[in-house]
Amino acid sequence: MMTLLIRILAPAAGMMIALGVEIPGHPQAAPMLGIALWMAIWWITECVPLALTALIPLIAFPFLGIATGKEIAPRYVNSIIFLFLGGFLIAQAMENTALHKRIALNMLSRLHASPLQLAFGFALATAFLSMWISNTATTMLMVTIALPILHRLMEEHGAEKITPMAASFLLIIAYSANIGGMGTPVGTAPNLVFLENIQAAAPLMIPSFLQWMMIGIPMVIIGLAVLFAFLGPSLARLPWQHSDVSLLRQDVAKLGPMRRAEKLVAWTLTITALLWMSRKGIHTEDFNIPGWASLLPYPGVDDGTIAILMAGLLFMFKQSDGTAILQSDSIRKLPWDIVLLLGGGFALASGMQQSGLSIWLGSQLEFLQQVPVPLMMLGIALAITFLTEITSNTATTQVMLPILAAAALANAIDPLLILITATLSASCAFMLPVATPPNAIIFGSRHVPMHSMVKTGIRLNLAMAVIVVSVVSLIRPLLPGG
Repeated sequence: MMTLLIRILAPAAGMMIALGVEIPGHPQAAPMLGIALWMAIWWITECVPLALTALIPLIAFPFLGIATGKEIAPRYVNSIIFLFLGGFLIAQAMENTALHKRIALNMLSRLHASPLQLAFGFALATAFLSMWISNTATTMLMVTIALPILHRLMEEHGAEKITPMAASFLLIIAYSANIGGMGTPVGTAPNLVFLENIQAAAPLMIPSFLQWMMIGIPMVIIGLAVLFAFLGPSLARLPWQHSDVSLLRQDVAKLGPMRRAEKLVAWTLTITALLWMSRKGIHTEDFNIPGWASLLPYPGVDDGTIAILMAGLLFMFKQSDGTAILQSDSIRKLPWDIVLLLGGGFALASGMQQSGLSIWLGSQLEFLQQVPVPLMMLGIALAITFLTEITSNTATTQVMLPILAAAALANAIDPLLILITATLSASCAFMLPVATPPNAIIFGSRHVPMHSMVKTGIRLNLAMAVIVVSVVSLIRPLLPGG
């Protein structure tokens, strides 16, 4: 009943604002405000599929005169979408060939001298894989490896003794997946939402792949350090014998030597990452290292171009049995619902700019000029973090980033500082199972009590908000416009 009520009331409220509110100087701003409110309510409550909400601009904008169908449709498919699709196809190839499992097991086989070291191995492998493939797939893989080890410990040493430590062990996996997603622009969907919004708000401030990693990698390193500061002591009490990891060694042995397909995917991923990182080069006041794209006869190659080029090769590379690494079913497996969700956010941001709503919202937030920027960043980090506990982090950034961009520009505040802070904070929801898929997977194992997740999560939420603000402020001078 509540879901049905929200489905009816949200569009009704949107239409009341569109028809009953007048914003001087911007005739289309009130209709746009109504649509934005409608989409925000449906996204936050998830009373209909997120992708369906994302399609509202395609219907509402033409009817309300905000933009024609021909103008708004291209917003759903742009270069950032192709960056996402290419990255997802490469990630799919890693999963198809079990390369991600080999990477994880090889890391773990070298880090098992103690429970703390093994947990560090899980954290490192999880964070690294989450930079390139879905956080959900990474968590499922690592839990599949971890649970047999924990079950064996329970059989040998008793469930009562192991269960409290098992919760910490599994929480480290989930939280490492969330933290790892911050490391690269393709690590998680909110990062791609940021790229589109900064491109619309301040095109000269778009960070390159390498420049993003200059913030993302320190965030991952510091985040893992804080994670172990909170959960490490409980693991030190875990009973341990070298025989406890025999299952791990058996899994490594089962993999056998690296197969042709794995090598091809590994080389593809490595070359793709290098191409992404070196495309723009490094430019500072003291030195200038040109990127390889500047050597091409024509400008225009971007990260989406590279992603599709390298993913396309995987449809042609053959495995030892003669079949291609990626085949036609790989296209069908692409997360088209997420593509529509991202596109809907891009359309929403475009409509806010075209209608003048962004300018009006920014003028309503002039009081922000009186707030010190570090304090503002901290407030944004905490607000986004705790909002993401109950809503999709992608939906949260889709709704909030256009508003924050408008407020920053209207008040002469650096938009890059504000948007990166909000984006990274959307990956820092650690408190509730519904916050992120990794949290839900770990909670579903039935080895993590709710109170353990909430107790650890709230401390991490608060600590990571401070870390996000500190790292972004420190690295900002090295980014475009700094």
